[in-house]
Amino acid sequence: MIYLEEKLNLIPASPETLDVFIKFAQEKLVPICERLGPRLVAAWYSDVEWFSQVTHIMEFNDMEELKSFRMKTSQDPAWGEYMARLEEIAPERRTRLLEPLEPVLPKILHKAIRRSQRKAFGVYSLATLEVAPNKMPEFLTALEQASKGFPIIASWRPVAGSPNEVIDLWKSALRQEAYQPADDILKDFFRQLRQLAPKERLINIYTLPYSQLR
Repeated sequence: MIYLEEKLNLIPASPETLDVFIKFAQEKLVPICERLGPRLVAAWYSDVEWFSQVTHIMEFNDMEELKSFRMKTSQDPAWGEYMARLEEIAPERRTRLLEPLEPVLPKILHKAIRRSQRKAFGVYSLATLEVAPNKMPEFLTALEQASKGFPIIASWRPVAGSPNEVIDLWKSALRQEAYQPADDILKDFFRQLRQLAPKERLINIYTLPYSQLR
């Protein structure tokens, strides 16, 4: 599998603009994806990096399928209309390709999607970690063990760019609303993790109505 991540900064950044964008995406983007093939496995927003910032995650079986999608969209009038409106509502955008990390296989995400469609979860956590140099093999071993006991439903890393960046998607709201002293289990977990990944950024994300993961 290969994943296309797109982050969109809505202008003006407001709840009203987010409502307008959701309706626009439901009317334009979703039918295009259904017709041309990519699976819009996740769509969410967060207010951390940019107020009401939207993220789309499209899933493809392989690079050839992604290339085929790009070729089709270059000749598709509906896609042209979608992109023209996107220039107005989200002129600041960036995309990158992600690949899944083997300990957390895509089938785990697919299972979470099926469950969420029966009962929406709504809020997830996104952890972006910077693995220490030469520690990736050890980190992957630790990730394999962690995925057996924690609700990690996807793990990706960029195809290009930082080779030590890892993005984990958790079915859980991990961020605390207020300070609480860490218990011994949490302390031990982070002592071991920080030896492998000294830096981490954690945010709550909120799924959008047209997301397959809900």
